[in-house]
Amino acid sequence: MSQLLISVVAFLIAIGILIAVHEFGHFWVARRFGIKVLRFSIGFGRPLYRWYDKLGTEYVLSAIPLGGYVALFGERDQTIPPTERPMAFSCKPVWVRMAVLVAGPLFNLLFALLAYWAVFLMGVTVFVPTLGNVSKDSVAGLAGLHAGQEIVSVEGKPTPSWESVSVQLLSHLGEDKTIILEVKEPGQLNVQSKMLDLGHWSDKTAQGDWLEGIGLTPIDPVPAVVGKVLPDYPASAAGLQEGDKILSVNNQPVLSRLDFVQDIQFKANKPVVLEVLRRDQKLKIAIVPTSKRSAEGKDVGFIGIEWQALTEMPKELIRTQHFGVIESFTKAFNRTVEYSVLTLEVLKKMVMGQVSVRHLNGPLAIAKYAGQTASIGLKHFLDFLAVISISLGVLNLLPIPILDGGHFMYCVYELITGKRASEAAQSIGVWIGGILLLGFMSLAFYNDLSNMLR
Repeated sequence: MSQLLISVVAFLIAIGILIAVHEFGHFWVARRFGIKVLRFSIGFGRPLYRWYDKLGTEYVLSAIPLGGYVALFGERDQTIPPTERPMAFSCKPVWVRMAVLVAGPLFNLLFALLAYWAVFLMGVTVFVPTLGNVSKDSVAGLAGLHAGQEIVSVEGKPTPSWESVSVQLLSHLGEDKTIILEVKEPGQLNVQSKMLDLGHWSDKTAQGDWLEGIGLTPIDPVPAVVGKVLPDYPASAAGLQEGDKILSVNNQPVLSRLDFVQDIQFKANKPVVLEVLRRDQKLKIAIVPTSKRSAEGKDVGFIGIEWQALTEMPKELIRTQHFGVIESFTKAFNRTVEYSVLTLEVLKKMVMGQVSVRHLNGPLAIAKYAGQTASIGLKHFLDFLAVISISLGVLNLLPIPILDGGHFMYCVYELITGKRASEAAQSIGVWIGGILLLGFMSLAFYNDLSNMLR
């Protein structure tokens, strides 16, 4: 199955699950309070399939899988016969209506909690946050970080994985401050403190990966071992052989194939000396890389080799953790809370202009990530679902009129004043909320297309 097809199928499964969870929250709570549910729809537009239950609720699977809704009897203050008032949403006490409104987002957060719980129960295999090539003029390079170091903590919080590094740093995205990273050298226990200056971080990362933008990139797990020597290129002429492990270029250590590629690309037509390991013997090989046009249209150094494929992830770059039932639940709860707060912080910084809106992703990016995680395995797909479910839950709690949070605020107004917001006010709110939501969606689509064409 092609990666595109995997992405499409994984996206439809993911979005279907998360929409169903959200709408089931509204549905379940409404039913608990005796409110009649007219329709439970996954998707919008033309119905593809429908059926009814014994209580008369219509269940619909529609053509456009970008949302869903639960239609409740008596949602508006229309005239309702006295005999049917107990089943009408608008006739219920305000606290009942508030419970129905928040149920959808809360079910998304509950789903994330359960998904993380399952992930931790299955055991978590993570990539150790070991640095790859660090540009000397990047924020990380200026802080004295270099390839091979492991990031131990950020601002005193342990970082056992690249994900934890990303989360801890993301909470400081857009802040003009200095934070402390603790790192250790390969094979050593001593920890060093590095001062990372985050000033102008958002400006540096507006066009790309925000973590890479400050110089923090994972080490390439593939060692610089020659797999094939192409004829009629400098490598063949210099005598490189299959199985040679490249240790250094002009006495600069090479930790991986990426290190070598990034180094040699600036040395077209310039003589260099490679140190290689060949069957327990170290050799010095002089070579002059030729010039080759890259996919980006730049002339880069090239010696004419293919790399030996990675058969197994190096043990020093992965870390596996197993947890019991209670500890897994505690970790799942803490992660759900942490990611919920982080989502709000990033949204706040976007609104205040501290973080570039280019970090806003749309359905194309979500489909891509869904396909990637589905290809890797169930645990990674569940992790992905949990993150998106948290985003969906938190976003729907925002006080934007067209969202659940906006309707909840109308109920708060009613609770305080003793009277409901007028139909005119609610209609204006829907228009404003619709425009805001359309703006966010358009921006997300634009970012997706920009990233695809980059």
